[in-house]
Amino acid sequence: MSMNRMALLLGCIGSTVLIASGALSAGKPGQQPGLLLSQPDNAASEAPFDLKAPLPDNTGAKSTSTGGLLMSGPNPNPAPLSQPLARPARDASAKVDESALRFYASQNDSARVAMEIKRIKALNPSWEPPSDLFSEAGDPAVEQKLWDLFGEGRYDEIRIAVENIRKADPNWRPSEKLVREFDRAQVRLQLIAASDAKDAHGVLAIAEAQPAMLVCADVDAMWRVAEALIQTSQEDRAQELYKYILTRCPDPAERLATVQKAMELLPVPAVKALMAAARYRNDNGKALETAQLDLMRRQIGAVASDPAAAPVPPADLKSFESLVKQKRMSNDADLLGWHYYSLKSWSTAAEWFKLAMGWDRLPKSAEGYALALRQQGQLAEAEALAYEWRNASPLIAKLFVEIVATALTQPNPAPFDEARLARMEEMVSSTKSANGGQALGWYYYNKNSFPKARQWFEASVTWEAKETNVLGLALAAHRINDRALFRKTVTDFGKQYAAVAALQAYDKPQGGTGKGGAPRRSGGGGGGGSSQASQLANAAVEQFKNGHYREALATLDRRAGVAREDQGLGVLRGWALYHLNQYDKAREKFAELDRKQSTRDTQYGLYYTGAALDPAHIGD
Repeated sequence: MSMNRMALLLGCIGSTVLIASGALSAGKPGQQPGLLLSQPDNAASEAPFDLKAPLPDNTGAKSTSTGGLLMSGPNPNPAPLSQPLARPARDASAKVDESALRFYASQNDSARVAMEIKRIKALNPSWEPPSDLFSEAGDPAVEQKLWDLFGEGRYDEIRIAVENIRKADPNWRPSEKLVREFDRAQVRLQLIAASDAKDAHGVLAIAEAQPAMLVCADVDAMWRVAEALIQTSQEDRAQELYKYILTRCPDPAERLATVQKAMELLPVPAVKALMAAARYRNDNGKALETAQLDLMRRQIGAVASDPAAAPVPPADLKSFESLVKQKRMSNDADLLGWHYYSLKSWSTAAEWFKLAMGWDRLPKSAEGYALALRQQGQLAEAEALAYEWRNASPLIAKLFVEIVATALTQPNPAPFDEARLARMEEMVSSTKSANGGQALGWYYYNKNSFPKARQWFEASVTWEAKETNVLGLALAAHRINDRALFRKTVTDFGKQYAAVAALQAYDKPQGGTGKGGAPRRSGGGGGGGSSQASQLANAAVEQFKNGHYREALATLDRRAGVAREDQGLGVLRGWALYHLNQYDKAREKFAELDRKQSTRDTQYGLYYTGAALDPAHIGD
């Protein structure tokens, strides 16, 4: 040992005696000099969480294994850095932790060496500094490079570097702190790998074999172990682990995150019990306030997603609502809106959505407000609001189209003003809404504006072909005598949609009936078979083909006075009623015919009058 180091050591020892005696005579426990400087490793003085300890609710219960003996788990004792390296020799009976002291000595940090000696002497008056303390010191830059690699997580490179250093200097050895931290990092990597792989038993095996890792210095490891406990149906023990973090660990952010993680994995009563336990710690107040709000949001959100979920206690809900109004919390007002919307409390939902919109322009709140207005029958207000917010969200644009489409397809809809129709057409075109295009098609079709009907049916089919818009396109093409489009539509979609295939009758004067088509005529007048009956039947068919449905019905009524109406003419009557928007009468006619003889024609009539197009229509 050099003379300079010997002088430094003697000076440290002399100062230690003075400081130690002064600290003892002062009689002030807890005021230990250099305590923070001498304890870089909190785990050395912190009692870790005991995975095998009896649960508080089961006093006297035997400790049970959490899975450490499972063969499927990863190796909880990885090959540590210390195996290929020789640790400094230590007296087995020594109880004083000199690791920090030797680390500072290895760094040639004389100031910290002196402070650490003072601290240890204050705690252990009979202890003497080791004589070989400075003989272990080496070039601090050598180990600093290893610490740099450690900080970057390059553990494999650390092993290679250590081997190279030992080849150059066989007497060199790393500090105990580096060895200990490296070993701990290896175990932690294994635990993280098992956790990420959802190997709960493997996580618990590692934690049980390395209990010292369950300390506040590594809260993430404790979170992973708690999750593994829950995955293995050990919720009570997981709750105790969360409680350990909340009552012992110093970082407020980590304590808040702990409550939030518990909320994701534990039932609400367990989370409330955790929060009650955490209140005993004075500095948990802010974290608990935040967590309490998060818990309430979780409960409200559960009801918003599923009305059958456990209801929020009325007192808690009222307190939360008061806080939301007091602090003008727009996102929470929106959440309350969806909560009440789920419960079908339309007016209350509308109030909360309106508040949220007033505090902040939230597109989701505007959507909710428009929906709530529509549910209350305030369709004009809902339509105006949805159009105002149309560019804020695709869902609101879609909602606008839905509201107007419903109005367009009402029984005998009132004429739309040009501006309203223009807005609808603009939105349908910009959103490429197949349903909106179809609604416009049927609106114009029922208004006998067949060219415009064809235009919108064609656009709707282009965006998304469905049976109803394809059917509308074929019918519109027939009404404007576009035989090429009619035949192409029936050919392209006939195999896919049976109702469209049935429209082939429109293209065959002597063919069978289809939806809206003329019935098959087999000669004679049907029923009585007289010449007058035959002439009236043919006249009704021609009137139907030309779209003169009222005249066709009148002709059929005249014919019924001279001859019985057969199945084919009965189908013709049903479709004439259908085209006159007398859907209930058309349904009755098809049902009557179907009871006598069920055919494809009667089934199509029943389907389209009763369900597919608009079951809300009633006869004149």
